[in-house]
Amino acid sequence: MTIRITQQHAINTARGHLQRQAAELFDVQQQISSGQKMQRPSDDPVAMRRALIQKDRLDRLTAHTNSLGHVKSRLDQAHVQLREAGNLLLRARDIALSANGITDESERSILAHELDGILEQLVSVANSQDESGYLFSGTSTLVRPFEVTATGNAVYRGSVENTKLHLTGDVDRKALLPGGDVFQPQARENPVVIGSTHVRAGSGISTATGTKTIDITHSSTTFAPGSGVAAGTSSATSDTIIGAAGVHRIQITDTSGTGAFGTISLNGGAPVDFSSTDTDLRIIDTQGQVVHVDTTSITPGFSGEVDITADGEVSVDGGASSTPLTFAANQSVTDSRDGSTVFLDTALVDRVGSDTIEFPGTSDVFAAITQLRDDIRNTRGLSDSQLSEAINRRVGDLQRVHDHVLDMVGVQSVSLEQLDRLQIRTEDLTLNEQLEYNETTAADITAAVVRMQELTNLQQYTVAAVSKILQPTLLNYLQ
Repeated sequence: MTIRITQQHAINTARGHLQRQAAELFDVQQQISSGQKMQRPSDDPVAMRRALIQKDRLDRLTAHTNSLGHVKSRLDQAHVQLREAGNLLLRARDIALSANGITDESERSILAHELDGILEQLVSVANSQDESGYLFSGTSTLVRPFEVTATGNAVYRGSVENTKLHLTGDVDRKALLPGGDVFQPQARENPVVIGSTHVRAGSGISTATGTKTIDITHSSTTFAPGSGVAAGTSSATSDTIIGAAGVHRIQITDTSGTGAFGTISLNGGAPVDFSSTDTDLRIIDTQGQVVHVDTTSITPGFSGEVDITADGEVSVDGGASSTPLTFAANQSVTDSRDGSTVFLDTALVDRVGSDTIEFPGTSDVFAAITQLRDDIRNTRGLSDSQLSEAINRRVGDLQRVHDHVLDMVGVQSVSLEQLDRLQIRTEDLTLNEQLEYNETTAADITAAVVRMQELTNLQQYTVAAVSKILQPTLLNYLQ
């Protein structure tokens, strides 16, 4: 059987070859122009799946590298700020060491003004920020961490949590420390009371920090029965004595025998004449303590000592709240402003007044500077010896907070070193993953160029061959 191949069949066959060659040539040209081996998933489904997995790993590693760079940048800034804080505290300590030898008021004033400047700089350091927020506010980066009053009391508004570096597939790593840990360290020591009311520190562990003023005020005066003496009309507001029964006594001598007149004294002080018409007689003892009495009802013929009970109140928040004195060895008093508790021994309190209680080891960096400034100005009116002891305590506070800040610099340095190593490892992994991804997806440009030339030549050969075959001859007509 003779099979006749028509011209149409030859044309269709040639067209099919040319179309396949053109399609392959287009794919090769796409590989050369894009540099990618696969243009669509159907080109190589297995390789495409592998490439997608590799691309996901590569993207995560790139994100890790960016996160590491960002955290390292913030840590670098915090490190610089902490070193500046350390230098400022060192200068403040030097001022404290030199202050004891200075008696000239103008020189002390200059030192106090310098400390004001140091305090402002420390506040600026503690509230430093970058484009991502505050450096020392913990996880609350948009919240200003410290609010400092003119008295030097600092309130931390930030979070207590460290900022952390989260990397997929790795443990969370601590980054920036919260400001409370950095600038408000505590190493509580025994409280120190300075004053004249004879209040002392209690045995309980107070939660108050820095320095507080203890205000002892008088509320009422009563007398043991039998003498007929009573509190004067201004006793509640003007008496200065405080104490349980028997701490203070008055001596009454009825020289008239009828209670009409005589003498009365307080705690062995100078006798004062009284009469049965006195409703607010002022009596002063040898130490200047005052009691006001009503002698209108003195028992006729009474002569002898009378025990006094002088009740009062104690406050540690400037009078915002007060607690009745119990004359106990461990009385607790609460500061209504911050909720802190102060334990006081009020057993020997014998007069009104304002004393100071210090809590060494609890002052933060701001309070340490403020307290030194105030002591250099002697705002509490301390004696020379008391002032010298107070400044020495300030030196101890400044040394403590300075050492703590240096410790924090060390902690940040360790964090930076760890992040440096992690970044190097991440960059190495990224490079390795990039090489594997390129091996999977990148086109072999040399092979593609050779193949493109082969296809071009093949197309030219096919066209030439087809044109030769399709040329009509006399034989075609004869057939």
